[in-house]
Amino acid sequence: MYRFTNPPRTGGARRLLVAVVAALGVVALTASCAGPAKPATKTSLTLAVGQDNNSFDPALLENGHRAQYWLPVYDTLLTMDKDATIRPGLATKWEYNADNTVLTLDLRDDVTFTDGTPFNAEAVKANVEHLKNGTGQNSVMVSTVAEVVPVDEFTAELHLTEPNPALLAYLTFVGGAMGSPAALDDPAIATTPVGSGPYVLDTANTTQGTAYTYKRNPDYWNAKAYPYDTIKLMPMAEVTARMNALKAGQVDGATGSPASVAEAKAAGLTVYQQPLDREGLLLVDRAGQVTPALGDVRVRQAINHAIDTEGILKSIQQGFGTATDQVFNTTSIAHVDVLDDVYDYDPAKAKKLLAEAGYPDGFDLLLPENATVAANPIVEQQLGEVGIRVTWDKVPNDSWVTGIQSGKYSAFWMRLTAGDPWWDVQKSIIPAGVWNVFDNQDPELDALIADAKTATDPDDYAAALQKVNTWLTEQAWFAPWFIADAVYFSAKDVQVTMHPQNVVPYLWGYQPTK
Repeated sequence: MYRFTNPPRTGGARRLLVAVVAALGVVALTASCAGPAKPATKTSLTLAVGQDNNSFDPALLENGHRAQYWLPVYDTLLTMDKDATIRPGLATKWEYNADNTVLTLDLRDDVTFTDGTPFNAEAVKANVEHLKNGTGQNSVMVSTVAEVVPVDEFTAELHLTEPNPALLAYLTFVGGAMGSPAALDDPAIATTPVGSGPYVLDTANTTQGTAYTYKRNPDYWNAKAYPYDTIKLMPMAEVTARMNALKAGQVDGATGSPASVAEAKAAGLTVYQQPLDREGLLLVDRAGQVTPALGDVRVRQAINHAIDTEGILKSIQQGFGTATDQVFNTTSIAHVDVLDDVYDYDPAKAKKLLAEAGYPDGFDLLLPENATVAANPIVEQQLGEVGIRVTWDKVPNDSWVTGIQSGKYSAFWMRLTAGDPWWDVQKSIIPAGVWNVFDNQDPELDALIADAKTATDPDDYAAALQKVNTWLTEQAWFAPWFIADAVYFSAKDVQVTMHPQNVVPYLWGYQPTK
């Protein structure tokens, strides 16, 4: 606005004032005729997160919901795009040797941590060792790295104890998160992260359990990929609280649930979905150590035939997912289309298989009961209809993992992320896998897994994994129900790209709506 503190009094000055006022009128008229101004681009992003942060220490970082807390401050060596293709991150190039036991990384030479420490091969070495020697759940991601060798300032070699087909994927997750080497051993890093990421934690405006605020890193090397000046993350465990915050405009994005999709659409929110979690029963007592019946493949096949997976998908998941009889994700290279319906819902066939296995009158099965699992009554009823008498043993949700790994139960319910196929192999199939409770193995399966582990050609690797999948499905090591879709809601002015292997989007997946 123009303002004259001392109005001119001469004739010439008055003519000048008239001219200026007239000019302003023209400008105002022109602006008025042009219509309303285009809304300014959104410069801040506020998200509700399903869990509170546990730590910013790179050795204790987690994937899943908690990834959203560390992604603003830590870069990863590699990145994964929306179709699970591995892309450059802090490493610009990568290459395995002939037998996949040495991974060479070419590193960016223009990155500095926010404390002034340069990023280089020594930083990679320090971070991998920090994660491997730590107590975090994701130390497994670098467990096969025997040594990190800095070849020169910006070249690092990861020497492996054996081929690890999931390693590249791991380097896009916690396995590749890079913190300042100067801060890794400082206990303060648990609450005050020091990374090279696009944002810096604003500690003055951060309260644990309430809100975490991040401001832009002014020296970030890839600022164009992150359009927001500030990020605010608000822990909200309850889906109702997240929905209310979205509807009130307090947050721009949050995880949802199939049951709340209709409400979200009615409120004008955008709904996204991505195949992610496998839900069903793990039939872990495959040698019949606790429940002899489960040592017979026909009994395990009967359990698969006895449960109406399509019905459970519809009633529990409101149809948001894909019914399947295989353990690998529908988006995985290990997925085989014909294995989705090997075991149709057929109680009569289940009874016939039980009779052939020597159990015409069925048998008793002790299952751990998790009160949060809505399918429990359905499972009990449908197994009972074929003669499998279920007895529930209550296990508190906060001790569920300890309980099911105790060896007390021959089978149990689980919902697990079905991401990188080799991750699934490591977690659920090999004898050392955390979900292979009885350390089951089979020479034929061992040979198929070895073929996949040592494959150097991508097509050979995929073919080997599909053979593993076929064997597991035919031998009924599992009784999957469905691959559930992760559901996410956003405000209309935020466009979201879902991450292919994580329940919530990564930070690069948020952009203002164009």
